[in-house]
Amino acid sequence: MQAPDNTTTPFGDVADFHQAFADLYPRLVAYARRYGATYPEDIAQEAFVILMQREEPVDHPAAFLYGTVRTLSLTERRPMKNQNLSLEAVMEPGRPPEAEELLLSREVRERMRTLSPTFREALWLFVVEGLSIREIGEILEIPDATVKTRIHRAKAQLREQLNTSGGAHVLA
Repeated sequence: MQAPDNTTTPFGDVADFHQAFADLYPRLVAYARRYGATYPEDIAQEAFVILMQREEPVDHPAAFLYGTVRTLSLTERRPMKNQNLSLEAVMEPGRPPEAEELLLSREVRERMRTLSPTFREALWLFVVEGLSIREIGEILEIPDATVKTRIHRAKAQLREQLNTSGGAHVLA
């Protein structure tokens, strides 16, 4: 993808844009896959195109990209909207098992399946993707306070489930 001719992009200069694209593109493709997108690479590229064509500047370009990928993926798979996504669909296929195990223990992944998709998504974006509360709010199009509540409740549910089974987890 070619950055525009001018030297200012949503990420700074052209070199910053190229670095942001290199960093974010694989993560956006994986994010689109989690939503069941048939063409996740196309969706990730389209999100960058939409960002670059905006006339209004964006405060948080990464959050804008995630939100755009989410919307495009959901729109693409709308006929399948009533199907449940398994946690396997949520895990990044390109990530080696060692990294996946560092992010979430097997037991935590198992317990995450019991969370509502609303809580699971907010928690995933916060813990695994490392996004800020504000960025998650922009992606999900909800207030920051709602994001905080969802993350808090998801962690509390996981903590309660794991404490009854005697397990330890990364979210405590």
